[in-house]
Amino acid sequence: AQDKPIRASDVVQEVVEKESHKDSDEYSLSHEFYDAYKSYCLALRSDADPPEQKDLDDLLSKFKGIAFHVVKLRLFSPNEELDDISTADLKYLMVPYLLAEVTSATREMEDRISALRRALLYWRAFAADCHRLNVAHADDIRAIDRSPQDAMDPNSKRDEKIARYKRSKELDEKVAYLFSKKREVFGDEYHWGAGSSFDEDMERELILALIRRAVASVPDQITSAEQELPLLEMMMARGGPGKGPREPPPPAEKPMIVRIQDRAELERLYREMVFQCPHPQWTMSIEEAGELEFAEMQEREAERAEHARYQQAREADRWWDGDRYGAAEDAEEEQKLYKDRDFDAFKDDNPWGSGNKMANIG
Repeated sequence: AQDKPIRASDVVQEVVEKESHKDSDEYSLSHEFYDAYKSYCLALRSDADPPEQKDLDDLLSKFKGIAFHVVKLRLFSPNEELDDISTADLKYLMVPYLLAEVTSATREMEDRISALRRALLYWRAFAADCHRLNVAHADDIRAIDRSPQDAMDPNSKRDEKIARYKRSKELDEKVAYLFSKKREVFGDEYHWGAGSSFDEDMERELILALIRRAVASVPDQITSAEQELPLLEMMMARGGPGKGPREPPPPAEKPMIVRIQDRAELERLYREMVFQCPHPQWTMSIEEAGELEFAEMQEREAERAEHARYQQAREADRWWDGDRYGAAEDAEEEQKLYKDRDFDAFKDDNPWGSGNKMANIG
């Protein structure tokens, strides 16, 4: 089944109303990015167990909030160059990439097709920004923008992957070294900012290395997602995981592959995906919920009253509505007598201490 198109007009106003009341004291962009990036590294960049879907949803909501404020504050301009961006703002260039990584990690198979399509847009939006600022390697950008018609021969493709692997390894070593220096100075490698022996130049080099390393991973991520999409679409067409093919099988559809050459259209799609309400919408008003609860309460009260009337009628029928004087009392005494006799018989069969294995019979 095809997903409904995402329209910014349906959600932008709602998100703006939700976020516009937050001032700088309530929402600290740097603090939110610190928490979100640290959670991302611990969840998706460590050897720990895969995160739960709820944790991924919470992390995705955080990054969407950060992306919303980055756009709202106009931290980046289409006309500025890399040197014009301050070191404090430079790390926010990674937000689209982080959105793609968290979105593509979803574990719900029913939502994975839509999640991968969104992730493809996030990755391409990130690559477009890095290409505009000349912060990425040219070979990585060519690999991202390469169309199926421009496929490389196996030898050239192998050489390209080897060169990308070497660049990625050098960047990983550089990032690890700079993070270790930051940890020595601040005690926390995820602390953003310069200070003491870790100056602003080192901070800028760290962020640029992280961005270039992220761009180097995008070609393989896009290729993997585009290969997974037709398989997922085929599986969902069969009815979901573990289901066999239907009879007759549905006609195969072309896999959904996003290739957008227009940068303006790519930026528009990215904005539409960011300006979305992060929580489920209500399905009824407070008044309707109150009326529903009141009706349920009346139904419970009616059931209790009916049960009480039934018990009262049963007792009245059993004892002739009190005309059999003393009959109820005699029946209760007889029931108590039989109960006492049964207990006396039990004590005769089970003397005190008979179950004690230590033979401590009192």
